Order: sequence, then C-alpha cells, then structure tokens
Amino acid sequence: MRILLDENLPRKLVAALSAEGHEVASVHTLRMQGLDNGRLYQFAIQNFDICFTRDFGFAHNVRQGQTPANFKLLRVILPQKPQDEFVLDFISIFRTSDLAQFQHGDDWP
Repeated sequence: MRILLDENLPRKLVAALSAEGHEVASVHTLRMQGLDNGRLYQFAIQNFDICFTRDFGFAHNVRQGQTPANFKLLRVILPQKPQDEFVLDFISIFRTSDLAQFQHGDDWP
C-alpha cells in the first residue's frame, strides 16, 4: 500500500509503516510542508492509495467533494501522546484495521 502522512503526524510513523511492508512518504520527507490542502490532496490522489491526517478541516473538505477511485483520506483521531507511544498505538491499531470499512474522509480508527 502506498501511504502518505500529513505533516501533523509524527515523522517516526514513516519508518514504522515502512517496516510493516508499505511504501510510505510524509509531507516532511517530500519537503512539502506548508503546501495548501487542495494541492496536497491532488498530489496524494495521483500518487498514493491512502493519506492519514489529523486535520479536521482537511477531512471535512474532502467529504464534501467527489470520492476518488482507489484513494482514501482518513483523519486520525488517536489521542495525542508522546511520539513513541503514539506511533506504537497507531501501528498496533493499523495492523488490525480493515481499512475497507472506512469511507473517504472518515475518522480513523
């Protein structure tokens, strides 16, 4: 799975998800910080299968538009914790999540 992480998620998630066998990039690794959500969204649709964000407004806006084929943006709603704990929680839940159950723009998990 090709995964994009928004800039509001810990950088350590890139390595953790890559270790799970996924192709992962983040707004940080791509040096796209500060790019407006509309342009980031178009880039993500063209290059990734899924994008995780913590940005409520970003997720809300994509729900208002047309659902793209073969792409989902999901808003991560895990409670904020120290980075290492957050990454462990994210990976633990990610491993058991059936992402097919979530719709484009949904809160995850």
